[in-house]
Amino acid sequence: MRSFRATVLFCKTIVDEIEPGKCAGCQLLGYVVSENLDLARKSGVRVVPTVIIDGEVKIARRPGIPFVCGDETHARFKEHYPLTIQLTRPSDTANDHLQTTQS
Repeated sequence: MRSFRATVLFCKTIVDEIEPGKCAGCQLLGYVVSENLDLARKSGVRVVPTVIIDGEVKIARRPGIPFVCGDETHARFKEHYPLTIQLTRPSDTANDHLQTTQS
């Protein structure tokens, strides 16, 4: 799970709301957009905060339902907040960044 934010209190609040709802298997990576412009562009980030989940869901601003890790929540997020560009993770996990693929 990737979180793109600005250095403002509202964005920190969203990250604080996600943290207790994620399971032990989830990893939350936070990025300040101004420090990660290329990654934000490749991920289609246009507003902050934006949360990207598993390269399938992109939630801009605050979602209408709480972040609780589970199949039902993930399915609802995919239905209401689909990611409109395809992202792939590079095979080299040490070089952890997303790349946009052309479909």
